[in-house]
Amino acid sequence: MRKLLFPALLTVAAWSFLWACNTGGEKSKSSEQADSARIVFEQNTHDFGQITEGEVVSTTYSFKNTGTRPLEILDVNVSCGCTVAEKPEKPVGVGQKGEIKVNFNSEGKPGINKKYITVVSNASNSSEILSFSVIVNKKEEIKTN
Repeated sequence: MRKLLFPALLTVAAWSFLWACNTGGEKSKSSEQADSARIVFEQNTHDFGQITEGEVVSTTYSFKNTGTRPLEILDVNVSCGCTVAEKPEKPVGVGQKGEIKVNFNSEGKPGINKKYITVVSNASNSSEILSFSVIVNKKEEIKTN
């Protein structure tokens, strides 16, 4: 009987501990999200339409910090070397707006292109993905005789 009682008590204690840890974790996580920055983009996609190979096109993704703490953009990662993204260097205050500026160089990229920019921040939604699409028409080569 004693051989069965100890493992049973140990199992109940372990389950109780795990339940307490999970319950406490949810409370602190939700309160942490309520007291943090939050990034909200006006639009997270852009369509450049059609351009000619070799053109460099630009767009700006505007956002607002709707959280309760200053927003810091920690990094912007692009999916291709043909794309360059610029982030704000200073924190964006509560209720303030900011911008991510993106340039795309279409040289050597004929066809349909879909590119992605990952914005990493201290916000509760710490990783947001932006995208753009563009159709790059192959440039006509000048033939010399």
